[in-house]
Amino acid sequence: MLIWGAGLGCASALRASPLAELLLGTVPSPPPSRALRDVSTYLSRLEGFGFSGALLVTGGDTVLLRSLHGLADQETGRRWRSDTILDIGSCAKQFTAAAILALEADGKLRTSDPVSKHLVGVPADKSAMTIHHLLTHTAGLRLDFGDDYDVIARDPYVAGVLAAPLLRKPGEKHAYSNAGYSLLAAIVEIVSGTSLDRFLRERLFGPSGMTSSGYQLSDAEARRVARGYEDGEDARLLERAQATRGQMWNLLGNGGIYTTLEDLQQWAFALRGDAVLPAASRQKFFQPHVLVNANYLGSGTQLFYGYGWYVSKSPAGKTLIWHLGGNRVTNAGLRFHLDEQRWIVYGTNVSEFNDPQYPVPAVERIIAGESVEAPPKVRPLAPRPLARFAGTYRAPGGALLTLAVHRGFLLASGEGQEAFAFVADGQWTSSAELGALNAAAAQAIEASRLGQVDAVAKHFGPWIAKDELAASEAAFWTKRHDRLGDYRRTRVLGTSKPTGRRYVGRTIVAVDFSRGSTWREYFWTKDGLVGDVGPIEKPPAGRFFPVSATCLVAFDPAAATSAKLCLDAGREGGTVAIAGTDIVLRRTR
Repeated sequence: MLIWGAGLGCASALRASPLAELLLGTVPSPPPSRALRDVSTYLSRLEGFGFSGALLVTGGDTVLLRSLHGLADQETGRRWRSDTILDIGSCAKQFTAAAILALEADGKLRTSDPVSKHLVGVPADKSAMTIHHLLTHTAGLRLDFGDDYDVIARDPYVAGVLAAPLLRKPGEKHAYSNAGYSLLAAIVEIVSGTSLDRFLRERLFGPSGMTSSGYQLSDAEARRVARGYEDGEDARLLERAQATRGQMWNLLGNGGIYTTLEDLQQWAFALRGDAVLPAASRQKFFQPHVLVNANYLGSGTQLFYGYGWYVSKSPAGKTLIWHLGGNRVTNAGLRFHLDEQRWIVYGTNVSEFNDPQYPVPAVERIIAGESVEAPPKVRPLAPRPLARFAGTYRAPGGALLTLAVHRGFLLASGEGQEAFAFVADGQWTSSAELGALNAAAAQAIEASRLGQVDAVAKHFGPWIAKDELAASEAAFWTKRHDRLGDYRRTRVLGTSKPTGRRYVGRTIVAVDFSRGSTWREYFWTKDGLVGDVGPIEKPPAGRFFPVSATCLVAFDPAAATSAKLCLDAGREGGTVAIAGTDIVLRRTR
């Protein structure tokens, strides 16, 4: 196992200079070249686990690393290049925000303007809503008003959003809203007198040197798009977007921009000077305007939202300006370490590396000089040798681990606390605390099935009213009975550790009906109460790749940790041993 040593990087001390000065400030020494090589090696090893994509690291006006991996098009064998085009999802919001700030710099609007100054038909309940509210997700609008690729023109879309009831009064609280940024896009078009795509190209992309960015692509550009893959299948997102002919206002302004690593590099460089925005506008752009979370991921630090950006602290306590973007298939992100004057830009076209499975946390740890476990080297097996592993195995305590061949690796599912934790967290573990959460989930869903609202409510925190809970639980069962038939049984699969520290556990429950199964997840607070609950399409599955003729490894790119199992096919019909433990599971079928 390769472990990279400490002492590979450094960071400047936190300075009290104004943000605009920091944007043009002295660039600290870059990370040592060894650290950057280790980043590239880390990502190259991830290719064996299905990763494909690109990563860019800049310092000041210098490219420190450009790392390209895997296939942009699996059908043609086209590999990722720096000019490969990718849908960057919600990272598009920064460009909409920058367009608003550019219009403000031109004297054509103000961020303090009420939206009624630029949009017609604004009802009384939205009279206090301002452009600033839209930029900071404090307008009180709900998240979305339809599917991204529904065909809808601008004016009907705007009218529908304005007619809908607010979740809360404008300015009251941050609540992320894609619809708010689509309204901003409409304001850009109305004020500028041109389409959003054309305004972005002429006012932002052109001056930045971004030559392959926008909503509408030429035929030549379309041939450079990274195809998005979900479970190995082409999701054909480009075709869905092109079929709308630009009339996709559920997406315009809040997502859906196509761009390249090269162009995002130019954007990062442009934001160091006045090429697209003057200093005062850039100050507003990155300023932490509204508090999103006072205890972000349980870390004790605050999360803010600027104009199209999140603002928080890095693990080292430095200012971090960032945004993620994705469409549940392709994913991207931009992360600006302000004090180090370092941008990290990345993208992937495979859904398995969806947030939070981005490799970036490990990349940033390598750059910072921390020790990180390297992904093991995958050694592909032919289908027949790989199939020897397939089957269901039982642990001495009764937990079940099922392995199934899937596209050159094995999908692992677990039932029973230890096996479930192994699949979800990479550790064969159980405890009294996890057992108590499993028991509580079983009680909650059984009471729900029987319509015992009081018994269900005792497991929930104050975030949901009893009548709302009763209606939600009743709807869950009615819909499943209609679709899946008669109830058969409930199985608690187990509890895992969720990403971040907001919740202490995530329990998955399977409910079997006569025509199929459904799954439900319960998130638990430190008080042992349900903090959130909802249906999921399928339970967690581990992806185990062969590293030898008899052993397979699952690697978590976010945590940079691995789980390993080894097969003894000739022993009592076949056994699987969990590496690092004395646990041996015997094949049952």
